[in-house]
Amino acid sequence: MTLPLISADNMFGLIFVFLGLAAFGFWSERTKLGQWLSGVVLTILAGTALANLRIVPFASPFHDMVWVYAVSLAIPLLLFHADIRKLVSEAGMMIAAFAIAVAGTVAGVLAGFWLIDLGPDANRIVATLGASWIGGSMNFAAVSQALGLNENGSLIATMAATDAVVMVIFMAAILLMAGSRALLRFIPSKIIAAGDDGVEHKEEEKPVLDMGALATLLFLAAGCAFGGRLIGEVLGMQGYSVLFITLLALALANIFPAWLAKLRGGFDLGMFFMYVFFGVIGAGADIVLMVQTAMPIFFFVVVMATVHLCVVLAGAKIFRIDLAEALIASNAVAVGPATAAAMAASQRWRLLVTPGILLGVFGYAVANFIGVGLAGLLG
Repeated sequence: MTLPLISADNMFGLIFVFLGLAAFGFWSERTKLGQWLSGVVLTILAGTALANLRIVPFASPFHDMVWVYAVSLAIPLLLFHADIRKLVSEAGMMIAAFAIAVAGTVAGVLAGFWLIDLGPDANRIVATLGASWIGGSMNFAAVSQALGLNENGSLIATMAATDAVVMVIFMAAILLMAGSRALLRFIPSKIIAAGDDGVEHKEEEKPVLDMGALATLLFLAAGCAFGGRLIGEVLGMQGYSVLFITLLALALANIFPAWLAKLRGGFDLGMFFMYVFFGVIGAGADIVLMVQTAMPIFFFVVVMATVHLCVVLAGAKIFRIDLAEALIASNAVAVGPATAAAMAASQRWRLLVTPGILLGVFGYAVANFIGVGLAGLLG
């Protein structure tokens, strides 16, 4: 019997497996285990299991296609609602909390870089992880591609898996902080003291699937990807095409915000592409090599997360930012808009749901630039 069972040139076999992993990831988010570990972690682990059981290869043309095409389409789809004017008008003091949280991540990257030896690729590793902790998995994918780290499948898988595990611990920590009376005495919160805002909120109806809107959004995303790569080629900066793709998507989002707001489903479609990407990341992981390289990366992410939290709490104290606003901004920056909104809703801080989403999406918008900048600064 030839291993892997599905060979690297069996394109339809690999499409079958990795679309199945994406479906598994979305389904797992509705389970107790998925809510605890997150669908991202479970999808990565499932991909790792399939590769190390020799069912799928560690690398293939399909893996490369996902890195190039799926990620390039996901970036605009996730940014089409990044309306900066709406952010400024609705987020209030949380913009300051967002800036502090971003500064905390950058400080954590610098501290971890100087404290922990990550080898010759240290600047690229810390920049990629830093981008993930300012934006999210989309930025992890984009910056690692821009910096050429995607050529080392085992390293990328180790980084992604370690990053996801520490994020789970981080989310548990900030949820505990929200209920800490000692912390509330140090950093007061009118929002936490008030609890629910007392307003009745109707449950939002799930939008009907609009194929015309999805086709239009895919068309626009492909246009951003095409234009971004063309600009990169013309300027002789092909490696940084993801930055131009980001700029084009942001331009559309802020020139035509009302029109794009009517096109539903783009964010979900972008997350679908990202879940396929998570499966590919997991499948690139050789467990033996992962064990050899995981601990330094794990300690780096722990240092980065710890410094981030310390800066956020210190900034909230110094600038008298409400603890609830500071924690939601931290969540939006470090993890993303979905978890920030979920945390705000679960804690009954309903007034913070929309700002949490807006800040998380804005984090997606700026993280690619900060990540590439950090790599150059530390290189």
